[in-house]
Amino acid sequence: MDWHKYSIIIDPAQEDAVAALLYSLGIEGVEIEDGMIPSEEELGQMFVDLSPELAPDEMPAVGEPKISFYLRVSGDDGSAQPQSGDVTDDSYTIHDRLWFPEEELALLQQLRDNWTRRFPGLPLRLESDISREEDWRDNWKQYYQPLLVNDLLILPVWEDIPKEYAEAVCSGALKLIRLDPGTAFGSGTHESTRLCLDGLKKWMRGGETVLDIGCGSGILGLAALQYGASSVTATELDPACSHVIEENLSLNNVNKDCFKFFEGNILSDPALVTGRFDLILCNILAPVIIALAAPGAADRYAKTGGIFITSGIYKEHQQAVEAAFRANPAWEFVETVPLNDWVSVVARRK
Repeated sequence: MDWHKYSIIIDPAQEDAVAALLYSLGIEGVEIEDGMIPSEEELGQMFVDLSPELAPDEMPAVGEPKISFYLRVSGDDGSAQPQSGDVTDDSYTIHDRLWFPEEELALLQQLRDNWTRRFPGLPLRLESDISREEDWRDNWKQYYQPLLVNDLLILPVWEDIPKEYAEAVCSGALKLIRLDPGTAFGSGTHESTRLCLDGLKKWMRGGETVLDIGCGSGILGLAALQYGASSVTATELDPACSHVIEENLSLNNVNKDCFKFFEGNILSDPALVTGRFDLILCNILAPVIIALAAPGAADRYAKTGGIFITSGIYKEHQQAVEAAFRANPAWEFVETVPLNDWVSVVARRK
């Protein structure tokens, strides 16, 4: 399916006025690029733990401020164009108004006419591009290949078991996890997820009850079950993960009685989960982990002797996370495990 992208180069002071104009013409949503490097406060609101000191080639590119909008365009026969591959799977499709060619041309003319009236003397700098839905819907899959982590084989749902691993999987020497990450975080390829998987391999003995805070795709809970957990309780505040987790449980034939999922924020709603657990996992962000390490937070969910494996911590924040655990008399700091620029901090419930 084709999406026509139109971008208007603007002065930042025009942002609200241009957005209002587009909405008045029937545009249902706009994308705003202010051309500015994010501030420290803005970075702190993102779901990523970045190094406070980026190298020059790591800094975001600065471009001209612009407002963009996308039109979902009909096919030549007046119908929506089919997707590539399996047309029955539209889980990655944006459902938006369908624009016919004559409507698109009329919209652009209305935009030019209204622009002249709203901003006299200021030329309309309009750029256009075409984006095919499958370009962003499916092409990312080529970069997600079967991944071997310790004795776990994490297999994308669209891939077959590689021949070199088939015998080990059949014999049980390799534990198989089939995964469709969808839009959720947690494919096993990032260092932070790898650190948690390594931690599970090290600390699990079998029979544990596990709590996964911020479970994403559910990959860590699935791995815990493969290592013999008796049950997994998982929380996630991103509503997009619910469908992804349900799909991954089905792919791995997991009984839902063994994997219970709760959508919500365990910090703001402690009653979201009840009970105490042998092992807690949290692969999120350093500030969240520091909050969970505080008295009365994650310690309320840990059994005596229970292990808390945390990750998603950039190395610059290692000391702050360690200090948070040491400041809470309920926790005993156990170890910090590094992997490239990331660390996992492990603590034990006293």
